[in-house]
Amino acid sequence: MEEDHTRIFVASSELFSDFQVSISLYDVSTLDDIINQFKNELLNVLETNHFTNLIKKAKENIFHIHSKTIEDILTSESDEIFFICDHC
Repeated sequence: MEEDHTRIFVASSELFSDFQVSISLYDVSTLDDIINQFKNELLNVLETNHFTNLIKKAKENIFHIHSKTIEDILTSESDEIFFICDHC
C-alpha cells in the first residue's frame, strides 16, 4: 500500500479561517516552502474570484506555523492536520 505524501494545512485566521490546502511533502523542504505554497494557493483562489480587498489583506499577512518543525511535518501521520496562523 502506497503511503500518502500529502498533508492538510488549514488557516487559523480572522479573515481566512478554515481555508485549507493539501501540500505534497515531496515539494517542500522548509516551513517557508509550506507557507509559500499555502499563501500562493490562497492568492490564486482569491484572484480567480476577484476578491480584490482580500487579496490585499492576504499579501500583507505574515503566515507562520506554531510549535512544529519541518521534521515534525515530514514524519507526521498522513491524517494529521497542521494550522497556519496569521495572528499573534
